[in-house]
Amino acid sequence: MKITGVELNAVHVNHHGDWVFVHVLTDEGLQGLGELRAGKNYTADIAAVRQLGAQLIGEDPLNIEPIFSKYKSVAQTNIYALSAIDQALWDILGKSLNVPVHVLLGGSCRKRIRLYANINRATTDRTPEGFAQNALAAVEQGFDAVKLAPFDGLDSNIDSANDAQLGIACMHAVRDAIGPGPDLLVDCHSRFSVKGALEVADVLRDLDLFWFEQPVPESDMESCMRVKEKCGLCIAGGEGRSLRQGFTEVFEQNSMHVIMPDVKIIGGIGELKKVADMAAAWGIPTAPHGPSGPVTIAAGVETMLSHPEFLILEYGWGEVGWRHELILPHETIRYGYVYSHNRPGLGIELNPEILEAYRVLLP
Repeated sequence: MKITGVELNAVHVNHHGDWVFVHVLTDEGLQGLGELRAGKNYTADIAAVRQLGAQLIGEDPLNIEPIFSKYKSVAQTNIYALSAIDQALWDILGKSLNVPVHVLLGGSCRKRIRLYANINRATTDRTPEGFAQNALAAVEQGFDAVKLAPFDGLDSNIDSANDAQLGIACMHAVRDAIGPGPDLLVDCHSRFSVKGALEVADVLRDLDLFWFEQPVPESDMESCMRVKEKCGLCIAGGEGRSLRQGFTEVFEQNSMHVIMPDVKIIGGIGELKKVADMAAAWGIPTAPHGPSGPVTIAAGVETMLSHPEFLILEYGWGEVGWRHELILPHETIRYGYVYSHNRPGLGIELNPEILEAYRVLLP
């Protein structure tokens, strides 16, 4: 079997941008599906996929590890392109052998994958009432874990809890709305100084947070260590890191309680699995990042089914009503869980009718 090229398709989602999907084509008719890191301003990433796709023509798509080793690059756009293509190659391998990807990765450690509803991207009313309304809606749909990023509108390097009162009020409103049972997660998007992060952690302590995500910039390892050591909350992060090398300092410095690699950024399915295994050796669970489209979820589910130290998977809740119809079979979530399947590869294909209805023309 030989690779004959790549195709790209995109759909417009909302003010946050688009979802972009990659098909790797072969001379035997098998196609593999992956999702590209997109959103807005992804022209360079599209160009990188096309360039890499042209280089891959004639390669055997089943040689995933040699391809990855040959084409990985420190340039982020190349890593994003390779991440999408790697997902598609695993899809092709599973289809060629008529088994799901999680079987290729060692078999299933569980029958279902727990999701948390990231309501942040769907919440346009950035008030306590707006966040609370969406959080309650997610819980009523069956999710027992909810995440928001209520500090997004604030400046960076916030140095005190007093300067973060609106975000704090949003967190309290959500906890009041959903009650004490569901898990509550907060993403800080690196908005705080060490002092600010510690003050906010103290103020939010009575909300029984599941985790305190990326409170300070991860490029400042000393600050990350100080917050982790002193805040008394579970620290999660790492969504923007690529390749195994990107997590070396995290493990060596023990700077996070939970890692959040993104299959679209880390290098694809194979690299996500390897990084998760590395984390497990350090006693750190993996909770993949990915508030994106349904292909990202499918890739995360397949990888984490095979990982013993999986914690929870991110789900971009409520962005568009047609999301579940974008793939065939339709994306099915039951009480906040996605269940294992026996379909080959990732077990999904894009729905041509929905794809055409919301298609975006690519440059």
